[in-house]
Amino acid sequence: MRWPQKPAITVEDVVRACTPWLKKQGWDEEMAARLPELIGQERRYRAQGEAGALFALLHSEFGGQSQDEEKSRFTDTYDKAFVGGGGSKLYDALKAAAIYGCTVCGVAKPEQIDHHAPKNIFPLLALTPLNLVPACGPCNQGKGRYFYTDPAEEPFHPYFDDLGNERWLFARIIRADQGAVAEFSVRPPEDWPRLKAQRLEHHFSRNKLDRKFRFEASRHLATRRRKDARTYSRSGREALRLVLVEDAESVADVDPNDWETAWLYALAECDWYLDGGMNEI
Repeated sequence: MRWPQKPAITVEDVVRACTPWLKKQGWDEEMAARLPELIGQERRYRAQGEAGALFALLHSEFGGQSQDEEKSRFTDTYDKAFVGGGGSKLYDALKAAAIYGCTVCGVAKPEQIDHHAPKNIFPLLALTPLNLVPACGPCNQGKGRYFYTDPAEEPFHPYFDDLGNERWLFARIIRADQGAVAEFSVRPPEDWPRLKAQRLEHHFSRNKLDRKFRFEASRHLATRRRKDARTYSRSGREALRLVLVEDAESVADVDPNDWETAWLYALAECDWYLDGGMNEI
């Protein structure tokens, strides 16, 4: 899974872009007065994120920010000025940075922005770009406004977490009536800390990634099987296996844990498919 770089946009940039709307609401002076506090929050967020201690920071402030008397001003500014108002260019830039797709599933187009720390609980981070991560609609809505207090369930943060280049996403091909389906699973590397492995397993199950990846695999197999049938017919089993491995390696060069990487390797290891199973689909 590949993620975008940390945004260069700052909370100060966001507030500046939203200032025309804030003036219309008569909130510009109040927001300007709170800006140093927001910048301080942003600096702590970055420092703790880079130190691998963001969960501890958010957990320490859980429940506190939601009592802020100006909570609604921060959330309204995000909803009405940043998303659809003067800040929309910055909003769109954050989404456009996710060139590898949704930062949760890696499959769908990131058409929305998710607050890593939910804005209803952490309103002082509602406008902080480091807290804003591109996501597809289903993944964003699936996460909702919930804040996980169990460190083993902490969502991965695309700007700070590193899932490495070692493979941890795998698949196997299961024969089904008039075809086959791919079943996906995660196997955290043995040298990963236990907590990181638990977070990966929770990420995979909580976001129903097996189901999403199965759908993509089935959709791609509908066209892939024709190409593979020609290779099998002309050159045989071993030639087909080598083509599948080569294609898997090509995808893995970009992302070793893309669903397609796991799927292609699974096809290359499936005796039924290599022996012409694609012709039964």
